[in-house]
Amino acid sequence: MGGLTSRADGLIVRGMWTRRTFPIWFFGLLVVAIIGHSATIGVIWLVVTAGYVLSVVIHPRARCLHCSGTGELRGSLMPWTFRRCPQCQGGRIVRRGAASIGLPHVRAQARAQRETRRNTTTRQRW
Repeated sequence: MGGLTSRADGLIVRGMWTRRTFPIWFFGLLVVAIIGHSATIGVIWLVVTAGYVLSVVIHPRARCLHCSGTGELRGSLMPWTFRRCPQCQGGRIVRRGAASIGLPHVRAQARAQRETRRNTTTRQRW
């Protein structure tokens, strides 16, 4: 589903790298570089790795997949009612890479989010 899509507010690029497909491309490129003994593909993999690390530091948060970044889930019986999203506790989640190699305050936020999520699901309430 790659390609360009135009909208009234500007141009949107829909590429082959999404949140779900990036690990497949990332590790697939590494496997191809190792199997093919290709230095060029290895250098490309290193550039992609450096870009990922830089992206994690600059943009450490992503939208929650369950609530689309709103932090709220609609009620199924009464759709005008909302409850807090149990997955993200507020709309934005810390990316996995940022939780381990990000800045110290981002790592602390990731730990707090994990703890809150664990407590919420343990008590079965939010």
